[in-house]
Amino acid sequence: MINTKPISNLSFIIMIGIFISLYSCRNTEILTFEKQTIAIQDFIDCKNTDCVLTEILLLQSISETDIAKKINLEIEQAAAATLHIDENEPPETIEEAIKKFNISYQEMKKEFPEEIIPYEASINCDLSFQNQEILSVSIDSYIFTGGAHGSENSKFITLDLKIGKVIDNNSLFKDYSQFVSFAEDVFRKTNDIPKNQSINSTGFFFENDTFSLPSSIGIMDSNVILFYNSYEISSYADGPVELILNKKEVSKFFRIDIL
Repeated sequence: MINTKPISNLSFIIMIGIFISLYSCRNTEILTFEKQTIAIQDFIDCKNTDCVLTEILLLQSISETDIAKKINLEIEQAAAATLHIDENEPPETIEEAIKKFNISYQEMKKEFPEEIIPYEASINCDLSFQNQEILSVSIDSYIFTGGAHGSENSKFITLDLKIGKVIDNNSLFKDYSQFVSFAEDVFRKTNDIPKNQSINSTGFFFENDTFSLPSSIGIMDSNVILFYNSYEISSYADGPVELILNKKEVSKFFRIDIL
């Protein structure tokens, strides 16, 4: 008679291992966030000096876990980068970004004391989507450094909740070029651009006359948004261009779960 007990025990151990693995994957922490209001007065004495005008609402997780801390840092760095207006390395923190932004204003004021008006910076971060795997955050900004008008910009970042890092656009998709082809078809239909005509034939200015995805891809509750900021494929007067895709329809292209 063959003794099957060791095999049964081994099978039981394997099943337990699989169960634990699946349980941990499905129970990634759902983070809770709050808005932090950050003012330039937090870092600089503006009673005795002329400062830039700021209105900064930074999204931060209230959790104390290592993953939450990494995510907070990624969001802060992305928000700080919107204040990057010179050729130096982008700032790592909001404090560093605000101080550099104010120094730039003070230097310009010294050079043109009669002409310069205060710089302005407005940044607002919002949670656009969260599930067990990912987190999507929108960052809207308005930066004024003189001239006829300021610069408005919106961007999305998608974060991996398992490691607390931003997922770059290429890594979002199973096959990046396949999704680009799909998005181009939808873009052409939405903007009445025939397939046999140049993508720029109706007034857009894609580089090299070739359709491309924007740097900002946002994941919402029901949609995926391809957001082209002003000057990316259109003029400032035309404003930003949004291509809104049904999330259920495009989820098959994504390497991650977006539903």
